[in-house]
Amino acid sequence: MSTGRADLPATFWRALPDDLKALLRLGFTGRSQLLDVAGRCLHAGRTDLAEDLARIAGDALNTLACDHPLDGGLAAELLAADPAVALLAPEAVARLRVLADHWARPTDSAPLLDILAARDFGRTRAFLTQAVLDEPGNLFWREQAVTVGTVENVPDFVFACLDAPSPEDVRPVLAMAVERARTLFSPRQAPSPEALLAAARRAPWNAGLALRAFDALSGAADQRDPLPGRTAVLLYSWNKADELGSTLDSLLVSDLIGCSVFVLDNGSTDGTAEVLARREARFADVLGAGRFTVVSLPVNIGAAAARNWLLHLDAVQAHDFCCYLDDDVELPPDWLARLGAAVNRYPEAGVWGCKVVDHANPLCIQSADSHLAMDPAERADLTRLDPNPFSLTDLHVQTLDTGGFDFMRPCASVTGCCHLFRTRTLLESGDFAIQLSPSQYDDMEHDLRLCEAGLFPVYQGHLAVRHRKRTGTASLTSTREHGSALGNKYKMQTMHTRADIAAAIQAEQALLEADLLDKLDYLEGV
Repeated sequence: MSTGRADLPATFWRALPDDLKALLRLGFTGRSQLLDVAGRCLHAGRTDLAEDLARIAGDALNTLACDHPLDGGLAAELLAADPAVALLAPEAVARLRVLADHWARPTDSAPLLDILAARDFGRTRAFLTQAVLDEPGNLFWREQAVTVGTVENVPDFVFACLDAPSPEDVRPVLAMAVERARTLFSPRQAPSPEALLAAARRAPWNAGLALRAFDALSGAADQRDPLPGRTAVLLYSWNKADELGSTLDSLLVSDLIGCSVFVLDNGSTDGTAEVLARREARFADVLGAGRFTVVSLPVNIGAAAARNWLLHLDAVQAHDFCCYLDDDVELPPDWLARLGAAVNRYPEAGVWGCKVVDHANPLCIQSADSHLAMDPAERADLTRLDPNPFSLTDLHVQTLDTGGFDFMRPCASVTGCCHLFRTRTLLESGDFAIQLSPSQYDDMEHDLRLCEAGLFPVYQGHLAVRHRKRTGTASLTSTREHGSALGNKYKMQTMHTRADIAAAIQAEQALLEADLLDKLDYLEGV
C-alpha cells in the first residue's frame, strides 16, 4: 500500500517499519548503506507497504548506479539480482551491462597494490595512464584512475583518463563518469531551501534531505551565535611547528570574542617554542593581555594526558566552555559562532563537534556524524581482538562531500579535531583515558561515557574544518601504529559493558527518531 502522500514526509515516515527506519535514520548515501537499504526493502515481506518499499529500494539502487558509474563489481552484483534489475531505470540497466562486460581485475594485482602503497602520485599517475592506454576496453583501469585522481584532487588527470581513446560501446558509460566527475570538481553551490524541500517531499525516506531542508528553512543552516559565556580554546602539540603555526594563524583571524587561548607544548624539540613566542604579541593584540598562555613540558605526555593537563589548569576552569583543537587544522573565521549556533539549538548536548575534511582535498570527509552500531547476536569474548564488538557508523567515508552531511543533529560521537564542551560537563564526566594513548580512541571513549549518561553529542555539519593529517582511505599507517591502534581498541571495548552500550544505542535511536520527527512535522507545516 502506498500512503499516497509523498508530499508529507512525516506521514510517509511514520508508516515505515521500525527496523527500516533505524537504517534510514543513519543516512541515504554510501555503497554498503544503500545496498543494505535496498536489501531490507526487498526482503521486508510487507505486502501492505510493497509500493512504498519498492520506491525506496529503487531510489537506493538508481542512486548507486549514478554515484559509482565505473564500479564493475557493483554492476555485476546488481545485474545478478532480478528484483534489483526490475527497479533500475532501463538506461541504468543498459549502462550496467556494458560496464560489467568491460571491467576486469588484472590477473596479477601485485604491481597495482605496490604502486598504491608507495603513495607516490607521480608514479601512480604514470602507471595508470599507461594501463588505460594499454587496455582501453577495460574500464577497471579508468575506475582506479578516477579514484586516485579524486582523492589526490587532480581533476585534469581524471578527465584525461576518461577522455582517452575507447571502444565506441563503452562511451555511454564514460559519459556518465564524466558527468559525475564534473559534479564533484565543480564549485559547490548550496541548493535553495525550496529545492531541498521539494527533494525531501519527492523522497520522504531520505533522512539527510529532510534534515538539510529543515536547516535551510528554519535558518539553522546560516545561524551563527556567540557562546553564552567565556571560552577556553585549548591546543596541544608535539614537534609540528609549521602545522601549529598555520593553525594559530587561522585562529588569529577568527572571531574570538570572550576567548582565551592555551597551548601546551608537549616536550617539542623542533621550532615550536619559537612559533609560539612569535605569535604571543599578536594574540595579545587580538585577545587582550594575559589571554594567551603557553604551558611547556619537558617530555611528551601524550594527547589524552595533555587534554587533562589543560583542563585542570585553574585559569581554564574559570571559563564556561572548553574547546579542544588539533594543532594541524584550518578554521573558517566563523567557526566558534557556528558552534555557538549548535549550542543554541541543542543546549543539553554533552559535546558539540563539526565536519572534518581533508585539507588537500575537501571532497574527502574525515569525520561527520557517527552513530553507535552493534550486532545483538554477538557476545563479549576477551580472547578476541574485538572483545566487545561495537562500532561507529562510517557513512562519510563511503562517499564524497557533495553536501549530503550539511545538517545539524544529535549523534554518538564527534571528532576530536574540534569539539566544544561545557567546562562543568567535562569536569563531571571525568578525564580522557590516558591508557588509550597514543590512539584517538580516548575521544570516542569519552563520548561513550557522555552517551551512557544521556548527554549525547551534537554534530554541526554547517561547520567544515580542514585537517592536514590524512585519515581513512587517504592515509597510510605503519604496522607499529596499526598494532598500537588495535591494542587501544581492545582496551577501549573492555571499559564499557555490552549492556551499557546496548542501552546507549537504544537511547540514541530514540533521540534520533524524536529529532527527525520534529523536523519532518515542521516540513509538513511549511
